[in-house]
Formats: sequence, C-alpha cells, structure tokens
Amino acid sequence: MIDMRTVQISDTTIQYLCVEGQDPLNDNIQKPIIVLLHGFPENSWTWEHYIQALSTDFCVIAPDLPGYNGSLGFDEIEDYNIPHLVDVMSEFIDAISDNGKVHLVAHDWGGVIAWPLVAFHKRQFYKLTILNAAHPTAFTREMAHNPAQQANSDYISDLISDNAFDITSANEHRMLKGLYGRVFKGLSQQQQRAYLMQWSDRFSMEQSFAYYKNMPQLVTQRIRVNTKVKLPKIEIKVATQVLWGMKDTAFVPEVLNGMEDWIENLTLVKFENANHWLHHQEAEKVIVEIKDFHA
Repeated sequence: MIDMRTVQISDTTIQYLCVEGQDPLNDNIQKPIIVLLHGFPENSWTWEHYIQALSTDFCVIAPDLPGYNGSLGFDEIEDYNIPHLVDVMSEFIDAISDNGKVHLVAHDWGGVIAWPLVAFHKRQFYKLTILNAAHPTAFTREMAHNPAQQANSDYISDLISDNAFDITSANEHRMLKGLYGRVFKGLSQQQQRAYLMQWSDRFSMEQSFAYYKNMPQLVTQRIRVNTKVKLPKIEIKVATQVLWGMKDTAFVPEVLNGMEDWIENLTLVKFENANHWLHHQEAEKVIVEIKDFHA
C-alpha cells in the first residue's frame, strides 16, 4: 500500500509518497533510499509503479514538487527560481535521509532541479539517474541558437500567458493530454485521477506555471526573454546515468551533445522507440536500468 505523508520544509510543506512502513521520517529504515522527482504536468503519482517495483530493495520516496498537488508551494511567483527550488529540495533530501546519501531519479522539471541540486550538494547523493531532462548547459545552448529547440519549446508561451489556466483546462484539458499523445490512455486509473484533479485546481496549476516564468533561458518562437544568456557551469561529480527517449518532441537530440564535458562519470542509454514519456513507455526497462546502475 502506498501512503501519502507530509513534512515541513523551511518556507513550504512537501507532500510525498512511500510504501506503508517505509517512511524514513517515522520508521526504522535500513534500505538504501531512492528519491524520484517528477516533471510537468505530473505529480508524485507518476512514479506509482516504480514505488511498488523498487520497494523490495529500496526505500522509495516520491515527493510532489513545491506547489504541485498537495505540496503547498511559495507565496511569491519569484520564489520558483532554480536556486530557491534547489535549496528547498536539498533540505527535503536531508530530512528524509538523515543527512545520508540517496540515489536521485528525475524526469523533466524534476531533472531541471536535479542537475544543479547534485552539482552543488554532491555530499547528499550516491548516484543520479536522469530521464529526458536536458543538462542545463546543453539546453541553454540549444535554446539560444537552435530554431528547432525554440519551436519545440513554444508551448511554454501558453503556459506563462495570463490565461494559461484557461488554455490548459479547455476542452477537458485537451492541451495537457495532447502533450502525452497516446501515452495518457495507458496511464493507470490512479494516475489519471491524480493528474485530472491537479489540472482542475487553478492554484496548483498556477504554481506549476511559475516554474516556467522563472526560466532564465526562455527563448521560443513567440517569446525572447534573453537571447544572450551565459551558459551555466553545472559540473556533476556524482556517477550519472542518463536514460533518453530519442523520439522526444520537447528536446532536440542535440541536447545530448557535450554532456561528457560536464559530467565526470556518465552512462548514456538511448531508447530509440520512446519519447519524452520514457518512464511510462518503458517502465520495466527503466526500473532494470536503475537497479543495475545503483549496484
């Protein structure tokens, strides 16, 4: 049985999922800890199958990112900047790990946070697994100079507009479901319920839009916030596994170029027939990769 728990973290409250009897804040846990960070427009329930499948060998923790689902978020839109999100999630990691090291697994926006989180707080981490979340240096490079990446990211223009909630909720959330293509219908009933409940909550959705409003490298076909951005220096000293669905329509494949320059110990595994939703499409294979990499 999967339980929902809550912990107070500095200026917010983080809600997280774990298997009953495996809450590191309340139970005596001897297993290594894996923390799973979701992306947009999902929440902690995206990891439902992973929590169950990995719990035999690991203590698995899946938080809602600040502002998503049942996690309260922040008072000001500006608080959803990357440095603040990194600080908050670092505090969360310390809370659930008792200052030990965890294996961090992250997808999409979870990965956006995970890259600098591991770079600047490496003492907290044993391994890093990234699923379809571009390294910040590569993503910034492509956003600034690659028209194809700017086109792929154009949907962000709608998410940061004044009527973003109306756009995403119209026609029974047609836009958000459209991001998944056929994948959405393959999600579990619990996942679909959790997503639709969140997508119908204006407050929660506006918090998720705030992540995009604070992007430092925002360049799309309609918006050019900063085309002369400085490439961030995000160097990863922790052993890192990148699992990548090659048919991703959110990121151009060029974001994979040059990663070895910023990641000291890199393992790249390509899934030729998967897209941005690799963690749903190839869950069993991804779980095997995570287990093998942890060993």
